[in-house]
Amino acid sequence: MGSSSDLAFWSGGSNSSTELHSAVYDRHNMKQLTACLALSLAMSGFVFAQDANEKKEPLTISQALKLGEEGLTEYTGLSEVGQDRAAEFYATAKRITTEQTLGQKDLRLVLDLDGWREVISKCRRSCMLIGYITNGGGTMSGHQARRDSVAVEDFLAELSKSLPFPEAKGDEKAANVIDRTISMIKNLRAPREQKSKLAERVKSAVEDWTRLKDMLAEIPVDDAKKIAYFVTDPVS
Repeated sequence: MGSSSDLAFWSGGSNSSTELHSAVYDRHNMKQLTACLALSLAMSGFVFAQDANEKKEPLTISQALKLGEEGLTEYTGLSEVGQDRAAEFYATAKRITTEQTLGQKDLRLVLDLDGWREVISKCRRSCMLIGYITNGGGTMSGHQARRDSVAVEDFLAELSKSLPFPEAKGDEKAANVIDRTISMIKNLRAPREQKSKLAERVKSAVEDWTRLKDMLAEIPVDDAKKIAYFVTDPVS
């Protein structure tokens, strides 16, 4: 397994001595980078399970947004599967609403936002996938991935208000955070039987994080900071 600082990074533990701590914008406000994750709603081939107690009556977008993720368990049930389903309903309603609003302005903005959704989701998800390997798995990993779509879509709804981004040169501190994240990913270790799988995940993750860094280098400072913070912020 990796070093204790590596494990703290990927399992959500706090360790002020880790390298990451020096990369934050404000040590009092930015949480330590931990097992961030995400699951794209449009992931090919993925199907959400359904709770046997899920209600069958129609559920509209406005109802889903009004009830929220927790309130939607009235429809889906309180089991782990039901909570996953509730998150899916809310995130889908939020995404549709955001895209409809953007589409009224310019359909190009819908595509722009989807580009950010893709890279943000991949980076957050890469943390979960690597953490799963280095920490020996966990029964809650899949549930966390499904439910994190709520945080992603809420964030993108706010981000969409800044689109289109004017051309700019990004933020050096945001770039440093990404660089430190990539460095830490590269230095993670796993048991011998998991080394090849970890190497594959690390290669993919580095590509995703590098792409994110390149994208952040072309937008305004405040937006670059906002995105970098969200992508590296721990998921509760």
